[in-house]
Amino acid sequence: MPCSVNHIKTELIETAGRLYDKGFTPGCSGNISCRVQNEILITASGCCLGELTEKDVLRIDTEGNLLETSGKASSERFMHTEIYKKRADVSCIIHAHPPKSTALSVAGIELKAPLIAESIVILGEIPIIEYETPSTFELASRVADGFINYDAVLMANHGVAVCGKDIKKTFYKLETIEFSAEVCLITELLGKKNPIPHEKLEALAEIRKKMEY
Repeated sequence: MPCSVNHIKTELIETAGRLYDKGFTPGCSGNISCRVQNEILITASGCCLGELTEKDVLRIDTEGNLLETSGKASSERFMHTEIYKKRADVSCIIHAHPPKSTALSVAGIELKAPLIAESIVILGEIPIIEYETPSTFELASRVADGFINYDAVLMANHGVAVCGKDIKKTFYKLETIEFSAEVCLITELLGKKNPIPHEKLEALAEIRKKMEY
């Protein structure tokens, strides 16, 4: 049975708090959305995800228009709506600024090297999307195009966007991205990487096909 809107709002608020507590959305950064039938629940503009309340979760339509009598939806709402248009299978999107992943976006290092089996199974490859000014339709369009073939992207000099089947699974994906980024950074410091052998990657790809993320 589909979850009620109130249940989704509660889960969204709880997840927002976890994002903030983990340092993934410092200050008033980051945003979360969930698609519920023909509407989208999204966090309000300029709010701290660590202090989110029910009034900070707003309804918009699939074009980004506010369906509430008051409030201002996230300035990145068009990124969310454009991704949903590209991906009918997606029900949640998180845009955050976890420090290690964001550092890779600044350094221009994509998370494509096959270093960790779990990351390959849960995420696949993660490319970097060319820089565009935040909150613009140009950025929204570039990021949405990235989601045609990927479940997560690094936005150059900006942060991370990730999608999933539901809120929890999307949050778990983001945790995996940040863990993968940390491992990538540590291997850079060590000056040595031992990628998973190419002939072993097909088996991981088959596992990924069966995952419900």
